[in-house]
Amino acid sequence: MIPPVSSGADGSSRVFAVNREGNAFLADLDHTVPTVDLGPGRVIQGDDNEVFGLWNSLVAWLPATRSVRLIAAHGGEIFPGRLADHIATVRVGVARGRLTPVQLDLDISMACPSACTFCFSAHYRVERGSGRFMSWAAIERTIRSARSIGVKVVRFDGGGDPLASPCFADAVALCASEGLVSAVLTSGDLLRAEMLPGLVRAGTYVRVSLNSATDETRMLLHRTPRRFGVQRVLEVIRELDDLRRLTYGPAAAKSMPIGGTSMIHPANVAETFAIAEAGKRAGLDHISFRVILGNKLKVTFSEDQEQQYRIQHARIVDELADDGFRVFFPTRPLTDTGYVPREYFSRCLSSTHRALVEVGADPSTPALVPCGRYRGRGFNDAGDMVLGQLADGRGLDSVWLSPSMSAVVARLPDACGDCIDRSANVMLNGIHDAIAEDSGAEFFRFARPTTPRPAST
Repeated sequence: MIPPVSSGADGSSRVFAVNREGNAFLADLDHTVPTVDLGPGRVIQGDDNEVFGLWNSLVAWLPATRSVRLIAAHGGEIFPGRLADHIATVRVGVARGRLTPVQLDLDISMACPSACTFCFSAHYRVERGSGRFMSWAAIERTIRSARSIGVKVVRFDGGGDPLASPCFADAVALCASEGLVSAVLTSGDLLRAEMLPGLVRAGTYVRVSLNSATDETRMLLHRTPRRFGVQRVLEVIRELDDLRRLTYGPAAAKSMPIGGTSMIHPANVAETFAIAEAGKRAGLDHISFRVILGNKLKVTFSEDQEQQYRIQHARIVDELADDGFRVFFPTRPLTDTGYVPREYFSRCLSSTHRALVEVGADPSTPALVPCGRYRGRGFNDAGDMVLGQLADGRGLDSVWLSPSMSAVVARLPDACGDCIDRSANVMLNGIHDAIAEDSGAEFFRFARPTTPRPAST
């Protein structure tokens, strides 16, 4: 065995080795840590952006008992943030009993040019015809106050498309001036060439929803005019990729990753390979295929469609996926409707680890809700799952862990019928429990070999 020195996710150093049988071992240079067999797999080292998608577990080393445990985890739950920041925040939370967010999901718009057949937010967007944009004053104080309580990443997401907001470009620039990592999740319909320099200057992670390889299928699923076709979106992504490479050089993906998603739908399942191929040619660093969740939006697939998906899944793995283009497939059935959270975890740490602030009942009064499952509750002033209102010029710090917020959080996850943050909660609870057992716990990214599954599950 030749043991390379490996830096842990939170700055510690240990020695790892892999023997001929493929088993990994933990030790250290001065032999204060006994050699521990971690089983099949390997430790993943490197920058968070560079190793995104390469690890599926965390190794927790507990020095007090000289033991290890494996935690189900992956980079998608923190991307484009830093694992060390998440671990450090949990560590402080365990020590002080006060949890603070690392990430702010900021929904600055409830307007969207698309009207997707699988949209989870359409039902509450149509209930209000005006006041769909958060005011600039509200955006500014939310971002600044979030930074003051420890937020490192601002992700522009939403029940609408962030690019629809007239304040989007200024909001990205503000994040950069505050030293915050920014990300935008968009349909891509409104992504324009004049936006690209600002995104590149800020190093903003851009993720677009493709959902098709042809304009015809895109129009069918997104129900948009032809001017919002997927080919135009891909052309703008090519321009963005060219500009980031010109700016950041060979390490562009490390400094400013670009990704894509595609929902798996009966109307686009025949284009699965073509979607991935088009994304790769446009310059995406990764693409994630996802199932449509929720009984209200449930879709069904014929046996031929499921077989077609399996064949194209295998072809993507064989012909397209590589170190420069990582492809992620769902691990749940194509027609899964969600997870019952209490079967997997007893504390919803995600609701306090990632703050979700959306357009409130008034554009100048943002609303804090537990997670994306409850998007629209603040927008439509449905108070049973609203954690707080940022009224009267107040910031996120003024409502964070207030008695009313804590009372709602205490009801989770039992109050939830399903969960869209299951894997995040499993990971965060695993980190929390390891630190609670041993304050000196150290964590390392780990790739365990996975048992091949049928591509439809």
